[in-house]
Amino acid sequence: MLKDAQNLSRRSFLAGAGVLTAGIAGGALVGCSPKATEPAAGSKEPAAQNAASPSEGAEAVDQIWSIPEFGEPTETIEADVCIVGAGGTGTAAAIQAIDLGLKPVVIERLAGYGGSFIGTEGMTGLETHFTEADGGVTFTGAYNPNVPYGVKNAMNTCLNYHHWIPQHKLYEKFFGQTSETIDWLESHGIVFEGNISIGVGPKVWHVYDKGDNASPGGGYFMQCFGAEAEKLGVEARFNTYGRKIIMQDGKVAGLLAETEKGEVVQVNAPVVVVGTGGYANNSDMLYSVSETKNVNIQALGMECRDGDGLKMAKDAGADFAEGLGTVMWCGPVTIGAVSATWTTDAYSAGVQPTLWLNEKGERFCKEDLWLDDFAGAGICVRNQEKTYALFTEADMKRWEAEGPDGQVFSFGTPGTPLAEAREVLQQAEGCHVGDSLEAVCKEAGLDPEAVKKTVEQYNAYCDAAAGLDGDDPSADEEFGKRAKFMHKLAEGPYWLCETADGFYTTCGGIRVNENAQALDAEGQVIPGLYAGGSDAGGLYGDSYDVKFAPGSQAAWAVNSGRLAMKDAKEYLGK
Repeated sequence: MLKDAQNLSRRSFLAGAGVLTAGIAGGALVGCSPKATEPAAGSKEPAAQNAASPSEGAEAVDQIWSIPEFGEPTETIEADVCIVGAGGTGTAAAIQAIDLGLKPVVIERLAGYGGSFIGTEGMTGLETHFTEADGGVTFTGAYNPNVPYGVKNAMNTCLNYHHWIPQHKLYEKFFGQTSETIDWLESHGIVFEGNISIGVGPKVWHVYDKGDNASPGGGYFMQCFGAEAEKLGVEARFNTYGRKIIMQDGKVAGLLAETEKGEVVQVNAPVVVVGTGGYANNSDMLYSVSETKNVNIQALGMECRDGDGLKMAKDAGADFAEGLGTVMWCGPVTIGAVSATWTTDAYSAGVQPTLWLNEKGERFCKEDLWLDDFAGAGICVRNQEKTYALFTEADMKRWEAEGPDGQVFSFGTPGTPLAEAREVLQQAEGCHVGDSLEAVCKEAGLDPEAVKKTVEQYNAYCDAAAGLDGDDPSADEEFGKRAKFMHKLAEGPYWLCETADGFYTTCGGIRVNENAQALDAEGQVIPGLYAGGSDAGGLYGDSYDVKFAPGSQAAWAVNSGRLAMKDAKEYLGK
């Protein structure tokens, strides 16, 4: 059953460079909204889309998946391929189409190229010239740690992690193309800084050059990628929404789209690629298909992912993959700590291995889990009704002087002070600071006695951890948190921050085969229909595999766009 709408927290904000107007101009981040997500500035939804908010029951579920009404076409475009979405998937598909001699038309609801891919920093690459220059990648956590961490080893490692839910052939084709894709991207002007690891994962995360930007490298990546698409002559219609896939005799025949002014455009094309970025900003859809229990969630990324592609594909007869509700959870994000500007210091502080509490004032996981596997930590946070991070003034001063206790992606580095964390967190609506533990608990709505009991037990573990090897987890008898992250909460002032569960994207979606072709309920190909990126499901089990294939979703976005076009060329007989 759909959760009551009044219980849904829709705090969505952006982590990246902003809308890339005309494909090359970067903008500022769009703000944070505590209500239902609205389209980003410059991409107002036509009136037909504005429907009443669903509440509960079958009628509400039907409304979630409904396609808005629209008028008759006033313009017709002819193309070989119609691509819905101009993020990583759609732009890769468009450029690959040009490379293969196909004529693509891109339909994008925002004002330019970019999508949520701007929030990415790197992608998985296996057996690339970067990894080969390192002498190959070894990884103790691999299925076979005795051989290099190449395509076959990574496939088996990830398939085991996902309990063999994904298709073996899909992984084989996807992972087997990642090296070629790195070369292909470089041939189209993308620059990589090199390959690194995330946490304890393998060194296969290929990080993009940021140019002169301080934001995550995805912003600069999409500036370059969008400029390349324009240079190659890709026809793109921005501020335009994909509405309905045209089917004739069981095959794709095109797409109906609607501009922000309500004008309807018909694209006649025997191939349609759906790459609209999933449903991360559609909280009603997310709660209805996922196991999410936390009433506070925050989507990190562009505010343009409402499930449009999934709705159109479903209407065209496509089935959904197992794990439609799979989400790339990334753990605690202090409520109100990120507004119109992406604040890396506040984010870094919020995910540090302090003392994490749930609505009962109890611990629920080993807090250093985030440093090794943010997806696992995110699921732990997802399974609580509410969550909080508790630390002291001593912790804050240590971060200001020495940097975070653990590495946070590419921007929160131990040894580099978190200069802005205090100022941002003090202003955050979810952060409570005071000399009395009892007072801050009451402000946050937590039972002071329950929290006090948890703190006393935790402090005893910290005492036991003193003098142990830093990686020794034995002192924390409850969860096994490593000794070097056991910092006692001996005295105030205390910082108690209410946290939402952040997530980067949704990963469940349309059922596809190894060629990114959409499948129906019987597992049969729907001729001419393709899906990629966060619109395509079946790549994961219940969570993202950051521990074994960091950047796999970003890599899938680009690789699925390329796979779709390679197959489309064969389908079209060209």
